[in-house]
Amino acid sequence: MTAPTATTTTTTHRTARATGALPLVGHVPALFRHPLPFLRSLADQGDLVELRLGPQRAMMVCTPELFHHVLTDTRHFDKGGPLFDKLRWFLGDGLGSTPHDVHRRQRRQLQPAFRPEAFTRYLPVMLEEVTATAAGWADGRVIAVEDHAYRLIARIITRTMFSADRSSTAVARIAAVYPDFHQGIGRQMRSPSRVFDRLPTRANRRFRQACRTVNEVVDGAIEDRRRGGGDSSDHDLLTLMVGEGLTDREMRDQIVTMLTGGIGTSASALGWALHFLSLDEELADAVAREARAVLPARLLQATPNDAAPTGAVPAGVTLADVTRLDLARRVVAETLRFYPSAWFYSRTVTEPVELAGQHLRPGTAVLLSPYLLHHRPDLYPDPERFDVDRWSPAREAELPRRAYVPFGTGSRKCIGDIYSLTELTLAVAVITSRWRLEPPPGPRPAHLVEPRPWTVIHPAPLRLRPRSRP
Repeated sequence: MTAPTATTTTTTHRTARATGALPLVGHVPALFRHPLPFLRSLADQGDLVELRLGPQRAMMVCTPELFHHVLTDTRHFDKGGPLFDKLRWFLGDGLGSTPHDVHRRQRRQLQPAFRPEAFTRYLPVMLEEVTATAAGWADGRVIAVEDHAYRLIARIITRTMFSADRSSTAVARIAAVYPDFHQGIGRQMRSPSRVFDRLPTRANRRFRQACRTVNEVVDGAIEDRRRGGGDSSDHDLLTLMVGEGLTDREMRDQIVTMLTGGIGTSASALGWALHFLSLDEELADAVAREARAVLPARLLQATPNDAAPTGAVPAGVTLADVTRLDLARRVVAETLRFYPSAWFYSRTVTEPVELAGQHLRPGTAVLLSPYLLHHRPDLYPDPERFDVDRWSPAREAELPRRAYVPFGTGSRKCIGDIYSLTELTLAVAVITSRWRLEPPPGPRPAHLVEPRPWTVIHPAPLRLRPRSRP
């Protein structure tokens, strides 16, 4: 007897096979060489578009309705697919890689670390690290925004997970190796074979060393907490996991998943937000004025020494203050629309199912791209223009339902979405209040003309100019 199938809705959807497939390799060259233009072209071809990834058939979802359906129907669609499978070997069974039944239990265990009351402990760390980063720059210096963003976000996440202070060796080690770690993951994802990943190239050696460092730091932190290390009042992620009775391997997988998913995505978003502000002096000035009106003056004028853990970060900065940074929030929201950090991922069909009139067999890969949805002109007029006014109250209310998905949706929506938005809003506000960031002279880098976002999209270097003190 044929197994029953599930359907999406009675809505009529357009289905198609994507044009431009090449013999043997299918659409792989287009997806890897010109990913963003290729993704933008698919919505014009259909609502559900069949791609060929070599010999494998994959279905690309192109509408908010189908996107939402796939991510909320956990019976028929679960974590998996060609890109996901390449990461499982390292991430293990962390929150981002386990099947639905395991994920549900893990999410309940970890959710307390991301509730609003936890931010009373996180905000001082975020402010301290952002202030120290901004205070340590110099007039006229050209900085690699991506590297500074990596290290800043790595320090924030590592400190909040481990309840460490700024002088912690663990924090410094993670921050130092994270660029090599994250870039290595990107190479692993786009590598056609694990054979290439094992070659003794300089990049592969640096990645392996970064992996060893990350594992050493995480294992050391777990061992220390098992022995009762740390303040008994600590309520960080490690303490929470010990209390939940997780094994060392389970704890290790969760922490590496948080580092992998939390640092690169937020760092990419911060780098791009600062890039867009560097192109719009009027907008940057307005963000700076807002920050100076909302945040304590001492915070915005701190020196590197002030950012040490001696009480320099002003008390009384709350989540309510962060919500008053409305313009900085809109810069972050538009950045995540324009270049969503998690821009492309997949699910796999677990039971026979009908999607948009197409019968899909178990094992079929279903591809999803927030970038594709965010750049549909019927959903976002003039989508290639960076426009923070899209997120003014009146215009935001007019946006199509389910069209904005930078953190996914459903039961697997990013557990750290509020955490990420908070650290990004604070970073944009504090940095812009202290510095004007300018594109350095010379031609626009090629990767800005056509970004190739494996696994995140990278901004260009910027020149620093100090703002006058208020």
